[in-house]
Amino acid sequence: MVKFNGYIFIAGLLIMGGLQSCLPERQVANTFIQSPHSISLLVNPPSMVYKFNHKGEAIEGFDSMSQQQQDAALWDSSRYIRFINDSILLESYMNGFIDQLRVLGFDVYLNSSIDSFMSGKPQSYLLNVSQIQLDEYYYPLQDEDNFLDTVYMKTFNLNAVDYSCWFDLGKAGSGSGSKTTLYATSTAYDTFDGRFFNDPFSGTVRYKYTIDSLKTKDVYAMAPYLGKKHAGYLFDFFMNQYIAKHLPPGMEMEDYFHYNPVRKSFGPAYDERFEILRPK
Repeated sequence: MVKFNGYIFIAGLLIMGGLQSCLPERQVANTFIQSPHSISLLVNPPSMVYKFNHKGEAIEGFDSMSQQQQDAALWDSSRYIRFINDSILLESYMNGFIDQLRVLGFDVYLNSSIDSFMSGKPQSYLLNVSQIQLDEYYYPLQDEDNFLDTVYMKTFNLNAVDYSCWFDLGKAGSGSGSKTTLYATSTAYDTFDGRFFNDPFSGTVRYKYTIDSLKTKDVYAMAPYLGKKHAGYLFDFFMNQYIAKHLPPGMEMEDYFHYNPVRKSFGPAYDERFEILRPK
């Protein structure tokens, strides 16, 4: 039996709480969390959302079309991306992102307040939200079960939309031009619940399922949710840099850590983190 609870699928599980093996890291992290670190960020939002439909397999004669015809057919047949308004989605994402950054203790500035930002704080960074991209596609799902030594299979194509976000982070006034590129992706799916069962009336194995289709409003709802989540990822990025720098001599970090400000808990981040594509 396969079951997707809710439309947001996140790979991996966050396990929060006290792990004795990360005690030194916890002690250093608590210093970072409790101290007035006063990190200032000048945040630049993107001007547009990149949107792509990858459901060419559903379009008759797709392979025989020219590239221009394929692009037009993919756009016209999209279930989500052609109905997404860039301005609405970006505003929703950036509001969630900036609001949560401030909750986490960052001093956040926008282009309109650049003079205040450049007043000379030592912990000042430029953060460009360089690209937000939506990719619409079919996610192949296969369910199987065994009845009386016979394996039964059922295959579905679920609607899915990936959110991919890139960030360029650099120290303000360093003059080196060196940046760290951070990346995160999350996926929204159709909600699916299905199972094989032995029908006592017919004596045959049948399959029962329900699909709650992903809707455009769900894609919009992901924006503020991910904005808040990515703000947490950025806090974790700075926290982990601080931990690595302030561990006792000769000690190295065993994990990348996440701080939950609601639970005030600390533990391994697993997959709930930025991928660092280009370090400083």
